[in-house]
Amino acid sequence: MNKSTKGALAAAVAGVLLLGGGGTLAYWNATAPGTGVSVTAGELKIANNDCQTADWVFDGSEVTADKVYAAGDLLVPGDVLTKTCSFDITATGEHLRASLAVTNPTLSGALASALTVDSTFEIGGATVPSEITEANNGNTVDAVITLTFLGASGNTTQALAGTLSDFNIALTQVHN
Repeated sequence: MNKSTKGALAAAVAGVLLLGGGGTLAYWNATAPGTGVSVTAGELKIANNDCQTADWVFDGSEVTADKVYAAGDLLVPGDVLTKTCSFDITATGEHLRASLAVTNPTLSGALASALTVDSTFEIGGATVPSEITEANNGNTVDAVITLTFLGASGNTTQALAGTLSDFNIALTQVHN
């Protein structure tokens, strides 16, 4: 077969296919209307946070009254510095759950291995459960952050320095 015959045959086959494909829809179908919905997102916020201005305070059984820590005060093993700060939370949304944590509390310097950081959270004097919910909307939370110089620290920690870097109070939504 020559090239022109092959081309004519291909064109004829294509034409038949096009005509055959131009028929009507050969199966049943149906549709039903549905309604949409408008939605508005809730909020999860921290406001009126005084954690940047609250003092670090010495506490423990050997101090009769809490003493505010000042730059240059020297710690000894067993000392605990506590920062208590407050903030308000906005927590709105159906079945909202969020965790509270102190994040990025980095310890550095030669004394870092003898220091620990811990935190607790309270609402109205009661320890916050593991999660905040929309029922806590408008509550004031007290964050209690402690920096402890481990009591079992030996002589090798004398005259060393350490730093607790700035940290964040994090309110993070959790949802399964």
